[in-house]
Amino acid sequence: MRDSEEFKFVTRRKKRISHVRNIRHTSSVLTTNDIDDGSLNINYETLTGKLLEAESEVRNSSFADNVFYYLKDSLTSLNSSDISDILCYGLGHFSSHRSSKYQLALLLSLKKHYNSQIHIYDPVFSPEEIKFLKWLDFNVITINEEGKHVIRNNITLAYMPHCSIHLINNFLYANWCKNLNKCILLTNSFSIVTDSLRKTNRSSPIDYIIRIQPYVTEITLRNNFIYEEVFNDLSIHTFFEHDINKIPENFWNIREKPCYQDAEIDYLTAKETEEIDAKNCNKQDET
Repeated sequence: MRDSEEFKFVTRRKKRISHVRNIRHTSSVLTTNDIDDGSLNINYETLTGKLLEAESEVRNSSFADNVFYYLKDSLTSLNSSDISDILCYGLGHFSSHRSSKYQLALLLSLKKHYNSQIHIYDPVFSPEEIKFLKWLDFNVITINEEGKHVIRNNITLAYMPHCSIHLINNFLYANWCKNLNKCILLTNSFSIVTDSLRKTNRSSPIDYIIRIQPYVTEITLRNNFIYEEVFNDLSIHTFFEHDINKIPENFWNIREKPCYQDAEIDYLTAKETEEIDAKNCNKQDET
């Protein structure tokens, strides 16, 4: 965040397409509805104050203590002390939703602690939220990658709080190689996801989560934050080299693009995002 700059103006949003996201359940389905939220204002000075207040609450919580403790432990096992890049998906409307605001507050704390470069995307971000994130020195991804972001050779933290399990599956597909040991995932518990599937005896298209789960070291984070819905069911997942080396070479060769043809996916596809953007442009032209 640049201390020399300060937002003090209020902007008014034009008509946009909004979608409903249930942050508690990863099986919820995103829908799109035309609504008029033009009366909703964002005061950046107020938002900055609320975010910094939220960051202080998160940073001084025992939940954050556990996050930083276990991340340090994981990094030590990876022979590293730094997280060069943090990739964040699925944050939601942080300007109006409490859970999203506190999840952003943790992201800001992580950025400050590790001096990481942040790469962030969510198709629900409004233009004003994108502007605010850029002011925080975040790199806002401009296209819908559908989770298929390829990490570099530096240690990357994939931060996806309550994110679509299909997006997580897509991320694993995009990075399906031994280079996963450069990655730590702070996201929905793989164990909960796979155990749920086993109990219900259901087949699932999230093949990459299921296949990699036996080789992941998962640390379940105790849900003791003051607002229990903000960080529930999150775990730290690390791919240690000694576990990765146990995997046969042909394991990585089976790498087909995920297909969710008959599944209810809970994220917006690139095509849907393009259609929404086109509608928004048409609405703005009419005003």
